[in-house]
Amino acid sequence: MRHLVFGASGQVGGAIVRELGAMGEAVAGTRHSGSDDRYHKVDITQEASVVEAFSAAKPDLVWIPAALPNVDWCEEHPDDSWAVNVEGPARIMEQARRADIPLVFFSTDYVFDGTHGPYVETDAVRPLQTYGRHKAEAEQQLLQYHGTLVVRPAWIYSGEPMPRNFVFRVLQDLKEGRPIRALADQMNTPTPAGPMVRQAWQAVRDSFRGILHLAGPERLSRLHLVRRIAQLSGYDPDLVQPIGSAALSLPAQRPLDGGLATLFPRYAIYERLEDLDFSKLS
Repeated sequence: MRHLVFGASGQVGGAIVRELGAMGEAVAGTRHSGSDDRYHKVDITQEASVVEAFSAAKPDLVWIPAALPNVDWCEEHPDDSWAVNVEGPARIMEQARRADIPLVFFSTDYVFDGTHGPYVETDAVRPLQTYGRHKAEAEQQLLQYHGTLVVRPAWIYSGEPMPRNFVFRVLQDLKEGRPIRALADQMNTPTPAGPMVRQAWQAVRDSFRGILHLAGPERLSRLHLVRRIAQLSGYDPDLVQPIGSAALSLPAQRPLDGGLATLFPRYAIYERLEDLDFSKLS
């Protein structure tokens, strides 16, 4: 099967390329910026650019991890967020519809308000910020196509040494002695990128369509998560100091009592932070 990954240079996109490649699948990827020659440069806000990507790859399946994921930036630049997070995926979906091929769209747990997590697939969405509202709107538009699988993850991490990987950023701060503060009042279900991709691919092969929550097995505070990263990598967890969300005065409101669960146990993820190879990140 030929796969086309929009946003292959990101954390999730890179995981898709690695996991499918390891299974012997043919994978083509796109990037929005940078100089990685492995991926074709595509601007998903431009129809001609998307059409060209489809024409070159001739995919049997499309993956859309591409997004503007900076929640605070989206809050302050809603028009740009709409162009990339809503119109871009809808533009890709139209090409998938014309080719009558399935697509996998990566959404977010931020479609929920975080008042009573963890949330399952049938819970009503109620986003608190621009990013979540735009992701919810993209879900609605893409689900109008019968071939769409919407994957909702939460707090994605991986074992890759790249700036988009939260674990890597924490380890860099610890290594360089920078002070770390982490929210003690925000709960979520950290999700390993590789297992998430493998379960999404299994769902595609099962012809699963609609919304699927793919999240890790534990529900942790951000503080607990960062302290565990420190401990597992040989640092004193007390180097990470607690802070409350109210003290940060961030542009975009975060869901606090969040996290995801699934009504479909076949696709449950069991890998935990302890399963990471920290030697690659140090």
